[in-house]
Amino acid sequence: MIRKVKMNKAQPKIQAGKNQRFLVPQSSKSQLKIQEMAFMLMAVVIFFIIAGLFFMTIKYREMYKTSNLFEKEKTLSTIAKLAETAEFNCGKPLCIDTDKLIVMKNRKAYDGFFPVTSLSVVRIFPKNSAQEIECNENNYPDCNLFNIYEKNVKNEDKVSTFVALCRQEKDENGYWYSKCELGKIVAGMEVKQAGK
Repeated sequence: MIRKVKMNKAQPKIQAGKNQRFLVPQSSKSQLKIQEMAFMLMAVVIFFIIAGLFFMTIKYREMYKTSNLFEKEKTLSTIAKLAETAEFNCGKPLCIDTDKLIVMKNRKAYDGFFPVTSLSVVRIFPKNSAQEIECNENNYPDCNLFNIYEKNVKNEDKVSTFVALCRQEKDENGYWYSKCELGKIVAGMEVKQAGK
């Protein structure tokens, strides 16, 4: 005779069979869901990579714009300081002695001296002619453009500020006086471009 053993409720039941945690899913629906999840995760990762690259490109271009703005401000302050140097100044603030410009025009000693890519002075008023005539020792003072310095640069932006252009002249009585005209000092700066 077989005896029935009464089980206590607190005692765990022992199951014979396979452990469900270690089984590989055999259903095609579950395999399809796993593949969908994998593709979705790949799509999310690719999306974040593309978004990151887009963000970095915008920041990279913004960095070059900021750099060019700082360079422009530096060039503006440089030309204001150049007008005050002994090589240019006529003794007054923002006044350039054009007699000194003629002497400095062909000096090679100043090639690396200027922190700009080009430097020129243009007479604005009164204009002798409609076209720009470059000044040299033969046509001075009947000219309106003094090219002091020029470096060959591909991408250049020019900034300028107004100055007084003064020179010493004799009047009909033989007295020397300072004749001043309106001009501007123009300096070039190298423009940095993204990717170059």
